[in-house]
Amino acid sequence: MAIRYQSGFIGSQTVSRESEATALVDGLNTFARGFDTFAKAKGKKITEKTTQEAEKAARLDNLKSYQDGVDSGKLDATQSEFWISVYDNIKGQNAGAEFKTKKALAYNEWWAENVENDDLDGSLYSAWSSEFDSQYIDANKDQSSFFLKGLDGYIRATNQQLAGNYASSNGLKLKTKGKNNLIEALESVVGTDEVTTKIAELDVKTNLSRFLDKEEFNGAVIQAYKNKIARLALKGDPTADYDTALDLVDELISFKRTNGSKIVNGKSVEELNNLKQTLEMEEIQHQGLMKKVSDTVVVQDWYKQEERVLTKKAGFDFVTGVGEQDGLERANLAKDEYSKRVKAWMKINGDQPVEYQKAFLSELKTDLMNKYDDQDIQTLTMYNSRTNNFNIKREAAIISADIALHDQDSNDPRLMEEYGTIAKLNGYVDANGNVTPKTIGDLLADLDKLYGSN
Repeated sequence: MAIRYQSGFIGSQTVSRESEATALVDGLNTFARGFDTFAKAKGKKITEKTTQEAEKAARLDNLKSYQDGVDSGKLDATQSEFWISVYDNIKGQNAGAEFKTKKALAYNEWWAENVENDDLDGSLYSAWSSEFDSQYIDANKDQSSFFLKGLDGYIRATNQQLAGNYASSNGLKLKTKGKNNLIEALESVVGTDEVTTKIAELDVKTNLSRFLDKEEFNGAVIQAYKNKIARLALKGDPTADYDTALDLVDELISFKRTNGSKIVNGKSVEELNNLKQTLEMEEIQHQGLMKKVSDTVVVQDWYKQEERVLTKKAGFDFVTGVGEQDGLERANLAKDEYSKRVKAWMKINGDQPVEYQKAFLSELKTDLMNKYDDQDIQTLTMYNSRTNNFNIKREAAIISADIALHDQDSNDPRLMEEYGTIAKLNGYVDANGNVTPKTIGDLLADLDKLYGSN
């Protein structure tokens, strides 16, 4: 079949790659690409130079902004918009750094002034923050958009950081305050019939307790009980009540909310059981201390009684003030020696039974009564266990005569009567603690060295 073609149709023509037209097109394309590369490089160089000049100017001068420089005549108004954008953006960042510092300082002051206020929803902080920002923004409202862009970045970052800090600090404050308020409210009723009702009342989410989770609420209840227990279990205090303290531990361990859940669970049970064991041991120690305190009071009363008998016998009654001057001096010396000897003995024997201590006090009182009875005040000096235990001066002739008597008859009763008390008080006794003729002989020998002619 014959193929017909539309009249006037010109078919596709192939141009030789070596034609002048093709060469022209290729040349133009090559030039365009080269010019574009050149233009970009030139533009980049100009941009870098402009940026450097603007940044240098912004960092070296002390102007607030480009407009401030123009208004003051320190900058010309012919700079390009790009130069201005770089310059003012840096000035805005400088203002932002200043904002960051000033707001941080202002925040610290505001927090110190408002730390006691309960900002339950953060509105107090938001109001303060907005007011601070508005004052700063209003002071810069006439600046360029480039300046404000640099400033705004710092404002956003600063506010984000401060808001996070405040949320953390305020949350912790509200938690702590809620816990402390809860503890304080419960302490006054722990150990009474009101405690169950009070815990149920506070268990409903109140303004401050709502910041405590279940475990924190339980912890506050436990702490309130512990505080009350600690005030009751004061070892060595006459007002201590360990029985009630132990009852409170049991009450706390078994305590249940109105919904049936326990306040004490997990590790807290173990801790309270350990506390109970500690209290039980302390109670035994406390009872021992109280007995000792009671015994001490008895011994002290006995001491005062015996001391008065001694001083009256020495010649002066300190209660009534009756006695002569010589009696007063003699009584003071006797009283002083009684006190010193008792203190020295108590350091070693303070744990002895009460009756044993009382017996010593009475026996010592009697010995000192014998020692000071009818002694001339001129022969007496103050007793000192180390340097002056023989504080009654004796005549050498009398000592010599008594030594002769002892040599003649060591069992002469007068020697025991005269020197028995002194020998006993100064340790001239045998292995059984008794004064014997031999120990009196030893005493006389030492007295002769002290007062005699040797």
